[in-house]
Amino acid sequence: MGVFFGLACDSSRAQSGVTLYGALDVLIDISNQGRGTLTKMSNGGTFGSRLGLMGSQVFGDGYKAIFRLESGFAPNAGTIQQGGALFGRQAYIGFEGPEGTLTFGRQYSPEFLAISDNDVFLGGLGGSIWGVDRTLPNGTVQATLLTEVITCRVNNSVLYSSPKIYGFSVGFMYGLGGVAKSTSGGTTFSGAINYTNGPATFHAGYVYQRDALDQGYYKAWGVGGNYGIGPVRVYLGYTKDDYSIITGASSLNNSLRYAIANLGASYQITRSTVLMAQVIKLIDTSNGITQSKSSYIVGLGVFYSLLKNTSIYIGYAQTKNKNGSAYTLGQALYYGEPAYPNSTARVFRFGMRTTF
Repeated sequence: MGVFFGLACDSSRAQSGVTLYGALDVLIDISNQGRGTLTKMSNGGTFGSRLGLMGSQVFGDGYKAIFRLESGFAPNAGTIQQGGALFGRQAYIGFEGPEGTLTFGRQYSPEFLAISDNDVFLGGLGGSIWGVDRTLPNGTVQATLLTEVITCRVNNSVLYSSPKIYGFSVGFMYGLGGVAKSTSGGTTFSGAINYTNGPATFHAGYVYQRDALDQGYYKAWGVGGNYGIGPVRVYLGYTKDDYSIITGASSLNNSLRYAIANLGASYQITRSTVLMAQVIKLIDTSNGITQSKSSYIVGLGVFYSLLKNTSIYIGYAQTKNKNGSAYTLGQALYYGEPAYPNSTARVFRFGMRTTF
């Protein structure tokens, strides 16, 4: 039948391999979000530091068992990230074959992976679509406006990823809720369609997640892609997010709706140097708004490769708040500092990263 289940192998034919890999990314963050200048060292100016193990065992006829364990950590403090989970970035096991890949565990949602490829900064340097946060009236900072940072990794999930056929591939995920006396509490569904043809890519994704109490949801969809023309690559994306979350500590129930449109570009100046820029339009259509609180975010970045796997980088981003808005610029791994309403939020970052 050639499917994923009931596979057997002769131990004399089985082949296995395990790979240790990792990344370290440390930056200095200098920001002024309307409440004075703050300088700090942090983790992950361009991507999160991690240590991982991945491996496979071949069954034959193109099939193999696979696994991955990946832990996120902050090298500036030596602490574990993702809420202290030992393998908070990824932890899964499954099968890979000609029909695709089927995996089980804690994994990235297909929608998150698809939408990330529409962002020239891929989550870093303050100019990314994932870096916009919101300061609440009590002075605390709400999680990133886009639900993708909340729903990017899904526990108890089953993920099918298809092979690429004529440039197209799809991914479908279902996350089991595991909530007693509830069939939908905590559940997640995510899907994505991806297309690659030479220098062009296209991505579309959708995610829907119920909260554990089954009283609200996170929902998002997005489309976009990128296209390469010689040393230039242009990125375009649109993401729409809808929150309907009910908590005892929140007065924002059934009211949060955001859209982000981004246009970015990268330019390979030399073999070692890449310049990046992006403009983002944040559109706030949440309930109760009497004046537009939409905003533009502008970001710039430069990467310079010192060695094959080691780079240094510099980034700057800013946004001008208006009509009482208090958006602040953070990063996929940490929030921005609290911002005053109607202030201009600015952030400057420089750092170093290496992979192995």
